[in-house]
Amino acid sequence: MPRSVYFSQRYRPEQNLLEDLLIESMKIMGHDVFYIPRKIVKQDFILNEDVISSFDASFLIEMFVESVDGFEGDGDLMTKFGLETRDQVTLVCSRRRWNSLIGRHGYTNDSVRPREGDLIYVPFSGGLFEIKFVEDKSPFFQLGGSGDTKGTIPTFKLTCELFEYSGQEIDTGIAEVDLIQVGHTQGSRALLDFDGDVHDLGETLTIELPSGILGEAELLQYEHTTNGSIATFGTLTFNDGEFHTLTVGAELTGQTSGTTSTVTAVIDLNDGDAALFVNDDLTQNSSFDIIGNDYIDFSESNPFGDPS
Repeated sequence: MPRSVYFSQRYRPEQNLLEDLLIESMKIMGHDVFYIPRKIVKQDFILNEDVISSFDASFLIEMFVESVDGFEGDGDLMTKFGLETRDQVTLVCSRRRWNSLIGRHGYTNDSVRPREGDLIYVPFSGGLFEIKFVEDKSPFFQLGGSGDTKGTIPTFKLTCELFEYSGQEIDTGIAEVDLIQVGHTQGSRALLDFDGDVHDLGETLTIELPSGILGEAELLQYEHTTNGSIATFGTLTFNDGEFHTLTVGAELTGQTSGTTSTVTAVIDLNDGDAALFVNDDLTQNSSFDIIGNDYIDFSESNPFGDPS
């Protein structure tokens, strides 16, 4: 028997009412989180992955935590590379709220939905999560469809996993998030010669290599030593999308302070006695090289490094 003609599942006011109730429930039972869109600086079109990416904006929005019993996923695993934490969390956000707070205001990917690879910072747990999958068909047309999903499916369900930092540029304006780059990036270090005042800590520097190529980097740390003024930079990104390193003679200009400086020496990541400065307290590359040479032959006659 056909459905009754006196009841319609495509009544738009009812669809709007359902969406309003969901938004109100998220404002009451949900949590404020920061949505951090990913900006792809350079993309590998063959492997379809980002070679260089950055996170330079954040948007406050309320979301409902669906995994109320705790984190999901594989949890803490002991692997051959050490302890890995693979916590997951499922978040639900309103389609209308996401579009009004994020989608219409500077979202770099020009998308109509959250994108995989974007980050979400959850302040109440102090966790930074990466979106792994976006389910945009749940709940599945509770009040029917209308040609598009707007209003008929009022929410996005985001499956997120704990973020693993791998050299991205992070400058969101959230101190807890930006410190991830400072504490985990390998960065670059150089000896600088200033024309006047020094750069402001945390500002973005415009880099002009002697070859004329322009790029940017964030000033993460700054220190004075007997050898000169040493600056530590974050990930280097250049306008041509290629990989370049700092070279002697590169000109640096602070985008906030306007201060200019010149690179007089590049400090290698090295823990050997011949190093001018130790770039990282945990660096052991020279130590491994010295110890390895005692029992592995890396000479030209033994290019595969078989035990001697």
